[in-house]
Amino acid sequence: MLSDPLTAREHNDLGGSYEAAGQLDLALKSYEAAAAKDRSWDQPLINLGNVHAALGDWAQARESFRLALTRNPENPEAMNNLAYALVKLEEPRESMEWSAGAMNAEPDNPLFKATMALALTQTGEREKALALLDETLQTLPPSDPLYGEITALRDQIANSAP
Repeated sequence: MLSDPLTAREHNDLGGSYEAAGQLDLALKSYEAAAAKDRSWDQPLINLGNVHAALGDWAQARESFRLALTRNPENPEAMNNLAYALVKLEEPRESMEWSAGAMNAEPDNPLFKATMALALTQTGEREKALALLDETLQTLPPSDPLYGEITALRDQIANSAP
């Protein structure tokens, strides 16, 4: 019988290295090993969900983020990422619930506001979404890399059919 000498953190770090190198299949395996080695730690499951999202497997991403939240129900990153996956799966009502939880924990996080704006757009609350993005842009300096992304999202929503 072989024994695995790596700790959960080492598997998680290895997954990050694989992910950065574009070896997503190996990243998935490393994050799964990390999650199995430490069944109380939520970060490997968030990372696992992020890789599934990068692969376009939103249903698997959703499940990974849900599992992460069973381990740590207060993790705003997991809440936001679940909300985003739910937007991609066109489940905006539940997305808004998780997004609200993330924003409650980190009200100034521009990524969390962007996720909420997407959910609002899917529920037909386009004007609220635009107002939220306008508010976000007022707090970000134009030199912030997210400024361009939030501006592009705002333009996309503004130019979409109501």
